[in-house]
Amino acid sequence: AQIGSTYSLVYEICRTRIDTHINFALENFNWVAKSTREIPNAYCEGLIGYLKSVFNSLGPMDEGSRAGLHFSCCGHVSERLVKLLAGKAGDTTTMDDSGIQPIARIDAFGIKNLLTDLQELERFADTTGVPQLRDCFSELRALTTFLLDKELPMLVLPDSAAARRRKYPLLSLEKVGNVLEKYVGTGLGDKL
Repeated sequence: AQIGSTYSLVYEICRTRIDTHINFALENFNWVAKSTREIPNAYCEGLIGYLKSVFNSLGPMDEGSRAGLHFSCCGHVSERLVKLLAGKAGDTTTMDDSGIQPIARIDAFGIKNLLTDLQELERFADTTGVPQLRDCFSELRALTTFLLDKELPMLVLPDSAAARRRKYPLLSLEKVGNVLEKYVGTGLGDKL
């Protein structure tokens, strides 16, 4: 019972720090980027730095608790980013409950830059030695790669449901629709 309560306490502290970092770094972040980045955004590098320091300090915990904390923290980061990207302002079912509003506007470059951040988070997950940790980011990967897919216009058609499910089994069309409502600029594929 003590191990469980220690795990819960450590996770709550980590979750609060992750939320604080995301809220501070992304509150006024401009997702209409107008160009792509070759390196991750600063908020991503800061998150990874924090996660590294937390994960490196988990030595005294048992292996199961350490792995669980890795999954809980990375899953929380992914969930926050999905809600920022696909949430609707004022809709408590799709909005993040931390107080930061979902992205109001985004362009193809913003989506591509988010994918760059995601790739860095996945690389980090692979370096932890925790098998399948990168899977925490699967929903965010499905959403960003779908939005950048040159076949997007065909894949959203009702007749393409089977092909879409095969290619993107974790994809929520409702979340895609939410993001497309925020999209500014011309076609996604034309820009990249």
